[in-house]
Amino acid sequence: MRVRTKYISFRVSNIEKRAITMAAQECGLGTSEFARRASLNMKVTLRFSPEELEVYNNLHTYHRNFTAIGNLVRSKHFNKNETILRELEEVIKLIKIHLGKFEQ
Repeated sequence: MRVRTKYISFRVSNIEKRAITMAAQECGLGTSEFARRASLNMKVTLRFSPEELEVYNNLHTYHRNFTAIGNLVRSKHFNKNETILRELEEVIKLIKIHLGKFEQ
């Protein structure tokens, strides 16, 4: 890690300061680290609340399970039903879209 010895300051309104402070807290960062990362186009990610983490984990499990079901339906041991396949593919696609929102 580089030693940081230089200072940069900038003026913000009260509302901007509150917004920056809240955004930094949501990311689990101090305001300086948050501003540094944001200004250097570094990844600034929000941390999940326990509820959001549980939803993400459930979605991930559902995605894995529906993919497995889809693979089973496509196998030669299963009497293929195109309607089931289309619905499974749609559910898998929707779950993947929502998982992508969490990963951004």
